[in-house]
Amino acid sequence: MALFAGLFGGGILIVAVERLNLWRRMPVDQYVVDFRRSLYRLDPLMPILGALAALSAVVFALNTVGRPALLAWVGTGLIGVIMVASILIAEPINSKFRRLSEGESPDGVDQLRVTWRRFHLARTAVALAALACLAGAIA
Repeated sequence: MALFAGLFGGGILIVAVERLNLWRRMPVDQYVVDFRRSLYRLDPLMPILGALAALSAVVFALNTVGRPALLAWVGTGLIGVIMVASILIAEPINSKFRRLSEGESPDGVDQLRVTWRRFHLARTAVALAALACLAGAIA
C-alpha cells in the first residue's frame, strides 16, 4: 500500500514541482509539444498507480480495525476523488492535445493551460493528503 501510494503521490507531486513551472513559462509552440509528450508517458501510468494504491488500501482497511482502517478508507476515498476529477476535468483537456498532430495547438490553448495547471495543483494537494492518510495508517 505504501509503495503504490508513494509512487502515485510522488508522480503527481513531481509534475507539479518540475513541469508546471516550466510549462507556465514556455512559449505556446514549445508547450504543446512538451505537454503532449509528457501525457504520452503519464496518462497510462498514473491511473494504474492510483488504482493499485486504492486497491491495496482497501485490502489493508478490510484487514485492520480502528484508526488505521479509518485512515486507509479516507486515503482510498481521496484517491477516488482524484481519479474521478481527473476523468472529468483533466482528461477532456488532455484529449484535445492528443487528437492533434505534434506541435499543433488546440483552440483556446492559453485557457486550457491555466485550467490544467490549477486543476493539477489542487490534485497535488489531495494526493499528498491521501499519501499522509495511508502513511498514517501503517505508522
